[in-house]
Amino acid sequence: MQWIKAKVFHSLSIKATLAVLVSCLALGMVGGFLLSKDQNSYLSQSAHDEARQIALLQADMLNQHLAHLVSLGSYSHQQLSQLIADFYAQDISATEPASATGIHASIDSAIYYSDKSKLDAQLIALANFLNAHWPRLATPIAAQFSGYYFIGKQQFAVTYPAKLATDLPAKHSFDKDIFYKVGTPTYNPTRQPVWTPVYYDDIQNTWMTTLVIPVYLDGNFVGVAGADFVLDNVTQLVSQNVRGLVGQEVFIFDNKGNLIFHPKFNKVITSQHARLSTQLNNFQNAPDFSQKIIREALVNGRFRGEKVFMVDHQFPVAVGNIASLNWYIAVVDVSDSVNSYLASYNKKLYLGFAAAAFVFALLIYWLLNETILKRLKTVTQALSKHQQGQIDLGHLLEEKDEIGVVARSINALSGEVNSLIDGLNEKIKEKELAELAAVKLSNAVKHSETAIAITNDKFEIEFVNPKFVEMCGREEDELIGNHLKIVFDQHMAWMLDAAFEQLQLGHAWKGELLMVHSNGSEVWVAQTFSPMTEDVNGGKHFVSATQDISMMKDNQREMEKLAYHDPLTDLYNRTFFKAQLTKSLEMTKRGHFAFALFYFDLDQFKRVNDTLGHEAGDELLIEIARRLVRRLRAEDTIARLGGDEFAVILSGVATVERASAMATDIQNVIREPVQLSGAEVLVSASIGITMSPKDAMSIETLLRNADLAMYRAKAAGRSTHYFFTDDLDKAVQESLLIESELRVALREYQFQLFYQPQIDLKTGKLFGFEALIRWNHPERGMVSPAIFIPVAEQSGLIVELGEWVLAEASMFIARLNHRYNENYTVAVNLSARQFKDKSVAKVIKSSIINARIKPEWLDIEITESMLMGDINEALHQLDDIKALGVQMSIDDFGTGYSSLSYLKKFPVDTLKVDRAFIKDIPDDTDDMAISDAIIALAHKLNMKVIAEGVETAEHVEFLVQNHCQIGQGYLFSQPIDEESLYKFIDNSTKPYMHLFEKPTAIK
Repeated sequence: MQWIKAKVFHSLSIKATLAVLVSCLALGMVGGFLLSKDQNSYLSQSAHDEARQIALLQADMLNQHLAHLVSLGSYSHQQLSQLIADFYAQDISATEPASATGIHASIDSAIYYSDKSKLDAQLIALANFLNAHWPRLATPIAAQFSGYYFIGKQQFAVTYPAKLATDLPAKHSFDKDIFYKVGTPTYNPTRQPVWTPVYYDDIQNTWMTTLVIPVYLDGNFVGVAGADFVLDNVTQLVSQNVRGLVGQEVFIFDNKGNLIFHPKFNKVITSQHARLSTQLNNFQNAPDFSQKIIREALVNGRFRGEKVFMVDHQFPVAVGNIASLNWYIAVVDVSDSVNSYLASYNKKLYLGFAAAAFVFALLIYWLLNETILKRLKTVTQALSKHQQGQIDLGHLLEEKDEIGVVARSINALSGEVNSLIDGLNEKIKEKELAELAAVKLSNAVKHSETAIAITNDKFEIEFVNPKFVEMCGREEDELIGNHLKIVFDQHMAWMLDAAFEQLQLGHAWKGELLMVHSNGSEVWVAQTFSPMTEDVNGGKHFVSATQDISMMKDNQREMEKLAYHDPLTDLYNRTFFKAQLTKSLEMTKRGHFAFALFYFDLDQFKRVNDTLGHEAGDELLIEIARRLVRRLRAEDTIARLGGDEFAVILSGVATVERASAMATDIQNVIREPVQLSGAEVLVSASIGITMSPKDAMSIETLLRNADLAMYRAKAAGRSTHYFFTDDLDKAVQESLLIESELRVALREYQFQLFYQPQIDLKTGKLFGFEALIRWNHPERGMVSPAIFIPVAEQSGLIVELGEWVLAEASMFIARLNHRYNENYTVAVNLSARQFKDKSVAKVIKSSIINARIKPEWLDIEITESMLMGDINEALHQLDDIKALGVQMSIDDFGTGYSSLSYLKKFPVDTLKVDRAFIKDIPDDTDDMAISDAIIALAHKLNMKVIAEGVETAEHVEFLVQNHCQIGQGYLFSQPIDEESLYKFIDNSTKPYMHLFEKPTAIK
């Protein structure tokens, strides 16, 4: 056995023979494979071409037949259109129409009227006229179609045969029927003949498609003509066409994958029953083999041109297009003749190649043995006799061919071996020198003042020098094998992650980290990480170099305090706050951190400044800062952003509940009384809160969210806190959209003034009007002033809008008084921002001059809240406006900050009683008392009184009894446009006098 192994497996001649044999066999197999593949490609292409020709032929035959059907339908459509035209050309006025309900049947045709039909006498006459001619019209196409009918857009139908109408239910509507809908202008704007998808007709109890042709008269849609083509006709037609095909299977499907015709499953297709107009849906019921073909032919429900492909790698398939019906005809070669032929062909081919390879291998072996192998054997025998010293190969060294070259190379190689030994000795010496250098380096690292550590590619410590052990206060055994992060503050984890990412890319990393000593003390260090050259095993290692920079950081903190602290409160300033917010967001992005951001100011701070002075205001800010520092944690960041604005970053606060509790604590602390200049002052805070990462991951978005939430807290009544929500963001976006659209509206004059009449309650005569702005938006329609006026105020557009209202109202009162030769007044509301504008008097004067009106025709309305800031400034503004000669009114009196001591100083002509005090009279005695008091006050100050919200006769009775001069409200008129106002004046001289007669006492 050993002898056989030595001779067979250790013999070069045997190995060469086997190698040649295997190579020849492999080449033979490759050649056979390529020939087989070429033959397979040729036969498959032939099968594909045959299937393609059959598919195209069958599709062409069906398309020709369908074109013939369309021509028949078009001919009948022409006759129908002519009939309808002839009908309308004759005189039918004397025709007595039949009933327009139910069904009217003759022998061959019938009229169907739905319960929903809306027919006049003319249309009923048209239906009878068509019914009389319908058999003649339908007979030419009856041989090809199972039914022919006309459906009018008024829900009546004329059918052939009559059964199509007589079997319909009385309440049937054609609007949703596929054989009507596809012909309507909405679905067929081109007015071309169109085939419906396959649907079920429960009257004829069969599946069908309908040729639908829209009918128009003088360009107007009047209905559709439909010709039913049942699916059985398709089956008969295709069956006749494919008769005689051997080995091919033909079936038809539509663009939704439903089987229309299949020779083996056609009874399954046509035996299904459904309701009228139900579309065919049988893809899931089709054979799996057919489903594969349909999926391959259709891409997203669309046929991408003529297709030829293989199914299951053995059945050629060709698909043709029946375009008019969105149908496709598939031809499948199921004979498997290609694979049968190839199996026999391949067997003969591979056997022939194997025999040829064996003979060729024997011939190559003989040549190799005679020319090479015998001589190589001689070389090996010579080598086996010279195992030591210089090899002497004798005469072989004189050979000129390759064997001689090998002999000479072996002889030279023995000399090179000696040289290699000498070189090896030299390298051993170099290694000893390197080991000595390594010892020196180790001593340098051991005594270095820099803390050195070496980690593996997972940041696990493998070596530390004594300085590293000293700096972190841990034993070497405790450090080895642990992750490097154990010696750093947990908040440094994100920076370690960043360093690790750089090292993985082969880059060094430098930065400052906070190291934690085992006794809990913290040390700031300058940290460097560097990648080491990979070791012989391919492993990565990293070097950590750490230096103590605590003293430098102390100096830096002193400098940062000057740069980053608010000098008044010693809190952080805006610059430091934004930097800290950036760090918090970076930590959040790395998944190690969450925080809450508070943004707030002091609700009553301006009042303190105005009343007690700025020094008291500064003392208040300092006290609030002290309280915040005492209440919040060391890890939280507290900053004064400017003025009385504060912001807080609450580290690690991830839940709304915890943030809300801390906000409540802050509010309670701020609400505690403060002693300032001998006075006890109470202030509060409105806090806006946003959470990260839940709400946002950018500085700008977080600050905006917190600011929005703070203003919502102020709007909710102050001294509260509010969390940012998506709805709040949507409200802001909607406000921004309205602001943008307001700018467009001002440019495109989308605004319009409406006017509400004011009636003299003594005489019933018209006194004047209040101008009310309306926005007629091109898409939103009429937009409520309650929506756009606040946005206009906030954005400043209210000034431009107010100028337009003043100009437009002035031109209106000029036109009105000129037309009626009267002295009516028009009241215009000033906004708070307009009133504060120092140029408002000039704007009013310009409107008066441009409209050429008397100043007293213009009544300027302001609210109490506008006057309650700087009283002296408000008085100066009122005097400037009053000097123009206009009327002045205080609107909504009693609902704001009423001050009787100031009221007598204001140059006001009229007080307006707000609707809130009028609407519940006489049921609410408190409202009656307040209204009576306002009216009496106005009379004492020689002012007129206008009551708003007058809606009932009881309101008028109360106001007249209490000597209120003027009323305004829906009882007299709602706000109306200028054209309607003229009609109002023309049609009513004293329309309300009956309301003022015989008043009864209201108590």
